[in-house]
Amino acid sequence: MDQKTTFILNLGKYGGYIAVLWVAVSNTDFVITGPLIPFVFLFALDNIRTYYIDNKMPSLGVPSLYLQMLLAYAFLFLDGSTVGGILLIILIAESQLTYPRPTGDIIFVLALIGFTLVSAAGLIWRSALDWENMAAVLINALFFIFAYAVSYMARRQLEERKRAEHALEQLDRSRSDLEKAYHKLVEISKEREHLAAVEERSRLARELHDTLAHTLTTIVVSLEAGKKLLDKNPHKALEEIEKSQEQARRGLDEVRLTVKALRPGDLERMDFAAAIKGIERDYSGSDCKIEFILDEELKLPASVETLLYRIIQESITNSIRHGNAKMMRVSLLCEGNGLILEIDDDGCGTNEIIEGYGLMGIRERATAMGARVSFSSHENGGFLVKLILGEIS
Repeated sequence: MDQKTTFILNLGKYGGYIAVLWVAVSNTDFVITGPLIPFVFLFALDNIRTYYIDNKMPSLGVPSLYLQMLLAYAFLFLDGSTVGGILLIILIAESQLTYPRPTGDIIFVLALIGFTLVSAAGLIWRSALDWENMAAVLINALFFIFAYAVSYMARRQLEERKRAEHALEQLDRSRSDLEKAYHKLVEISKEREHLAAVEERSRLARELHDTLAHTLTTIVVSLEAGKKLLDKNPHKALEEIEKSQEQARRGLDEVRLTVKALRPGDLERMDFAAAIKGIERDYSGSDCKIEFILDEELKLPASVETLLYRIIQESITNSIRHGNAKMMRVSLLCEGNGLILEIDDDGCGTNEIIEGYGLMGIRERATAMGARVSFSSHENGGFLVKLILGEIS
């Protein structure tokens, strides 16, 4: 039992002892004889059992209850009043709440029967046995049933609370085990991701090697052939040169498809903001000026950083290559749990937006991260790429 329950039980118990003592002393004119002798022994035994026997010699706890019951019977017989029933009620409540079943049930049955028989014996001994006095005994016996019922319900509540506490402890242990398993799973997942990345890079390296080797070889062959035919057959030489151009375009397309999933080297060497600003260096030979408005404290998953980097890189390439832009503004700012990316230029724009490889790649990357992307051309020239990511995951 917890401290609050123990305190309430002790308060009721000692209150009952005081009430019994008061009545007994009042009936004996404060002379320590008769019923007070078993009362003193019963009170002493109860305290010894509660504070010593239950802690040091628990095997003697139940026998001491039966000895207390005999002393309560002796008090009840010698006192001659029904107030002694309080001692048995205390015993019923304490045995029900403190000791394992069926101890409390046995104590209740013995107390109920014993109270009735001992009270009747006392009435016979005093020559006071009649229907009125016996009815009073039976009415007082009803309080035993009430005390048992209340104690039984209190015991059930205590048992339910213990089960609930035990369940909570098991839940806490399970949660702790789940957390350990989760951290272990994260570690294993990171190791597997690393292995998967290594395997994927090896695969991409092989594909790049095969693609570039084939493409560059065919280009060299065509250019060599064109070089030889340049003086003898200029028309044929031009065909060879055009063939090499076509091979270069095909190779470039294949390389684009292969490296699409690779993480840019700048992102491996520096933080995201610095890598984005570093794109301007790639176009230092052009006349285009690029302004960056970035949230320096922005923290993003690596996969999202890669996608955003590629989108910004492709947008800048399109603006310079197709739009002949001279000024560009790249804005990437947080909005709630998400972010907004805007890439605006002052290029020539277009009357009809046709999504070629570049714009399709931007849309595919935006879709991959769960974002919405839109393309628009200004009336007076210029092109805008706008991406909205509702929640960063």
